[in-house]
Amino acid sequence: MKIALVSDWFAPRLGGIELQMRDLAVALRDRGHAVRVICGVPGDPDVDGIPVERLPGPRLAGFGIAFTPAVFASLRAAIDAGGDEVVHIHCGNVAPLAHHAVQHCIRRGIPAVATFHSVLKYYDLPLMVLDALHGYARSAVRFTAVSTVAGAALRPLLRDTPVSAIPNGIDLAWWRRPDDRAPRPPGPVEFISVTRLQKRKRARWLVRAFAAAVAHLPREAARLTIVGDGDEKAAIAAIIRRAGMEDRIRLAGRETREAIRDRLHRSDVFLLASRLEAFGIAALEARAAGLPVITMAQSGARDFLHDGEDAVLAADDDALADAIRRLAGAPALRLRMIAAAAVPPAGVDWREVAPRYEAEYAAAQAAVT
Repeated sequence: MKIALVSDWFAPRLGGIELQMRDLAVALRDRGHAVRVICGVPGDPDVDGIPVERLPGPRLAGFGIAFTPAVFASLRAAIDAGGDEVVHIHCGNVAPLAHHAVQHCIRRGIPAVATFHSVLKYYDLPLMVLDALHGYARSAVRFTAVSTVAGAALRPLLRDTPVSAIPNGIDLAWWRRPDDRAPRPPGPVEFISVTRLQKRKRARWLVRAFAAAVAHLPREAARLTIVGDGDEKAAIAAIIRRAGMEDRIRLAGRETREAIRDRLHRSDVFLLASRLEAFGIAALEARAAGLPVITMAQSGARDFLHDGEDAVLAADDDALADAIRRLAGAPALRLRMIAAAAVPPAGVDWREVAPRYEAEYAAAQAAVT
């Protein structure tokens, strides 16, 4: 099948959508499909053997968002010229190119699948306007979301239109900790978080919860490493200093996937504090590496985590701090959850996820014939 993946974002920009699109493209190619990417990010014309068509034109300064008619015209031309059998569109929080691609496919009767990677909470009015103007809910487009949480937020846009929850994919074998790896030597309980240091991800609240949780524990009892970068880094570093936690909380900066995997294999518990987490790919990678996860109950990660078994799903920040405190100070509980996390999560390997998208592609083709 000839497939175009379309998004505002792609490599070399790094984020959940970008990495998932890259991995999906590779998985589909390896399954015999001809795949290309159309995106609004400058860069190389080839990423890991996948051809990338990068739309020309100006972007909004500081945001990189397309905003001129010329860019949208280039997008339409790229879709029309490709001869693709299906267009798979990937939508984030602010995604003018992705939505324009959906609307173009609706108008032209092009088989299309639209995947939503973000929780569009508080967007009810704009979503209702989009549907009124372009007929999303009445169209033949197949709609998917990366979690049930993300799918539920689409009701103002899609009304009663079915939304398939298809999880983000992962190479479970690659992330798994080797069975023959030597156990970690005794020492502090190693907590780790992999997250962008942006307001939406709530790293400030994560740091405050950890500081509150370990304040009355021996200084050598627990440590937290945060992997990632973003515009909140300086503010988070200041919170760490004011709390006197420089020896317990480390900001490691951005790291490669290989380095992150190695850190996960040397850690005990994974933390994530974001509430509007559509899926939580970093949490899934941690689970794949064999770590129990503490995160918020509102997160889309609840689709693949099991509260009280391989995870603690915290209702609020106080509960988040309490969970950190309990796992830091209760070895038996921590070991029980680590044992539960040793069982790989189900339904998330690319060998299971890619066929689900193939079924959506076939349904999209059938819907316009």
